[in-house]
Amino acid sequence: MPPRYSKQELLLVGMALLLGVAFRGLHADQLAIEHFDEGVYASSTWYDSQAGQPWPMRHLYAPPLLPKTIQILSAIPGLSSVAPFLPSMVLGSLTILLLWWLGRSMFGQSAGLLLVYVVGLSDFHILFSRMAMTDVPALFWISVAVGIGMKGLQSRSVRTMALAGLCAGIAWWTKYTGWLALAILLSGTGFWWILTGRREMSAVQLVKLLGSTVAVAVLVWLPWYLMLPWYLVLNDVGGYAAVAANHKAYLIGFSGWQDRLADHMLYHFRFDSWLGPASIGLGLLAAGTRRWMELKRSTWNASSAPAAGGRNHAAVAAFPSPAILVRFVVAAIVLAVVAAGIGSAGLLTCLAIGGIAGMFLWPALHELHRRSVSDDRSPAVARAAPYYNADLNSAASIDPALSSCILVAWFSGMLLTTPMYYPFPRLALPLLASIWLAAAGGVTWWMEATINVARRGDAVAVTRQQAVMKRLVMGMVLIAVAITVTGAGELRRPLVWQNRTSLRDASWHIASAVLQDVDGKYERINPQIAVPSNTIISPNPQDDISDEYDADATSLDLLEQKVVSPFDTTVPLADVSQPTCVVYAYGEPGVLGHLFAAGLNVGPVQDVGFPAASLDREEIPTYLIVGPNALRTPGMLNDWADKQYRFQHVADFHFIPSEVVLYNLFSAEWVGQHPECRVQKLELYRLK
Repeated sequence: MPPRYSKQELLLVGMALLLGVAFRGLHADQLAIEHFDEGVYASSTWYDSQAGQPWPMRHLYAPPLLPKTIQILSAIPGLSSVAPFLPSMVLGSLTILLLWWLGRSMFGQSAGLLLVYVVGLSDFHILFSRMAMTDVPALFWISVAVGIGMKGLQSRSVRTMALAGLCAGIAWWTKYTGWLALAILLSGTGFWWILTGRREMSAVQLVKLLGSTVAVAVLVWLPWYLMLPWYLVLNDVGGYAAVAANHKAYLIGFSGWQDRLADHMLYHFRFDSWLGPASIGLGLLAAGTRRWMELKRSTWNASSAPAAGGRNHAAVAAFPSPAILVRFVVAAIVLAVVAAGIGSAGLLTCLAIGGIAGMFLWPALHELHRRSVSDDRSPAVARAAPYYNADLNSAASIDPALSSCILVAWFSGMLLTTPMYYPFPRLALPLLASIWLAAAGGVTWWMEATINVARRGDAVAVTRQQAVMKRLVMGMVLIAVAITVTGAGELRRPLVWQNRTSLRDASWHIASAVLQDVDGKYERINPQIAVPSNTIISPNPQDDISDEYDADATSLDLLEQKVVSPFDTTVPLADVSQPTCVVYAYGEPGVLGHLFAAGLNVGPVQDVGFPAASLDREEIPTYLIVGPNALRTPGMLNDWADKQYRFQHVADFHFIPSEVVLYNLFSAEWVGQHPECRVQKLELYRLK
């Protein structure tokens, strides 16, 4: 039976969606390309047309769907400044609706309402929804594929399963890990079939359904797979093995698995703000009040109807009691307070683990789904209240047994594999999505179990020992809340609207300095030396911090005084079509994009042995920029030590990367031990 959405439910969903869209889309003027991968993807807006080919090795970072989408959007008048961020903004906003639909389908109305607020106000998801990255779009398509795949399994529809394969293929075109949708569906469905599904579906039918999904996904992905060897050969690189080898470089394995898991936990705690606890409280409040009020309306209608079988109208009207509503409201407040202390991701993880276990031990959601399918409203036991329209309308449309198995595979798989890779914060998004869904299922399971206990109308007298135990448990909960409030300290402000223009401003300051230096008007601080390599901030804990910072800056405040001021970027400083110099950068695609926007001729280099640029067979001033990403390139420092004599130092330009980029450059432990790394710099050199 398809679910029926009340106006009140849709209103609550609409409110959460508006909030989520606002947090993702407002203050777009504070966005600018700064992450390395952002620079690579956004290079499609300027480098492709200038060089006549994509950014070098762009295929190693992602398939072409996102860069091409950014390129198309940038050609639309008025969208050029926000085009790189629009794919994540739009699909990130649609993810709010998607997870509402997915949660409601898997576990019922209450799960959907909780999810729409948790996802809509998730600091972690909002941050990456405001970046020109593949992760949020890929998560959207993976989740779509999984949701449609479960619908197809539920209805035994090959056509629906083929549609799931199409979405999985699009996810694969967005990010190389888009095949996760297939892995989740195959492993979760296999678990379900072994557990209970073999009684409902033959192995042949299961293979047919899943095979159609895999076949379509592979067919959608196949053009890019076949194109890669041809494309890479043209660039003097091997076949698809080059892509796989690049990914393998980030795979560390089980060695230090727990440390990398701890890093991811720290990232979530660091990015968390009052939005996370508020989302949990609002979500549970919306879910609990809506469930109770719809059930109360159904029982009121039932009590107003003629008697059926001599049933006591007063007993019907007394269900559900106000005590259930009070319990839901108190739970919303308690969970919000606890989330403020241990972090929203930490609390949701606990709810997810407990909820998954509860759904297997006490199948309350499965029973509600069964009654919805069969339209069974009969009381579960004698003298119990029957099931009403509100109960059946709030039920899951997908068998919760299948949903639970899919989630076990999704959650356990992501929990196992995510810490096996270098701990980039964005890699935790698929794991976080599984936590959201499992936590929503767990909370819904608790709510329905609470309603079922009240539905039975158990009139068993509470013994003295039980009353004492109840008070003891309540006291422990209050103590836990008090400890949480005491230890939580001040709620952190959201980072979602953090200004990300510092690197752009530094790049434009560099453009101004280069143009002045070409004219001989720029006053250099140390023109007689080339700065040795140890003055570049090191990203590795085992390396010594630079002598410059030990000598000149003893605090973060002094470093922040060196940060460049905002720059007016509305008018280019030069004309690209009339070059007077060329600026190269080592490992800084974002900087080159900003310099190009400022009107300079620019290009990437992979070593420091390049010759001087020439125009009409005459050399023109040639510059090199080295930034924090250079040291992440193996062999760069050795190359620099051999050839630094070719360069003359011009100036340094300090900037403050956003928190997301900072934790991409450094480990959580390093940032905690070295607060000075929050200020980074770009070094400008001129080729002698």
